[in-house]
Amino acid sequence: MSQIKLKKGEETENVALTLTEKTTISSPSYLFEFTSDSTKQANTCICADLSIEGAQRDRANLFNITEGVDDRLNSSLILFNAGRYHYTIREQESTTNLDPDLSGDIIERGIMLLADFETSQYLQHEINVIYTVHEPI
Repeated sequence: MSQIKLKKGEETENVALTLTEKTTISSPSYLFEFTSDSTKQANTCICADLSIEGAQRDRANLFNITEGVDDRLNSSLILFNAGRYHYTIREQESTTNLDPDLSGDIIERGIMLLADFETSQYLQHEINVIYTVHEPI
């Protein structure tokens, strides 16, 4: 499973994914959907493939994704809290559709980690364990 790492409030350049080999339409637009593991809220954006057509694109597709700017048709979106997200990438012919139900086939699924360096990077949970001892009779 692939993994994307983004920084909250920043542009992440050269996110490399292998989408071309699974894409079935010519000149696709890629619809990215990010769903928070903690809140289950989802947000989408269309990301432009910046890789050069030909051998480079056959090897890897490159994307710049900006978190913290609401321009969902241009590789930018506002997500929720820092943490772990699941992502789904769909192919589509439309350059303006942001609805996953109206898009094409799913090309890739994976995990995205959204880091926030302004606050704590990691969430820590305390677990209370209670042990019960049973003595033989």
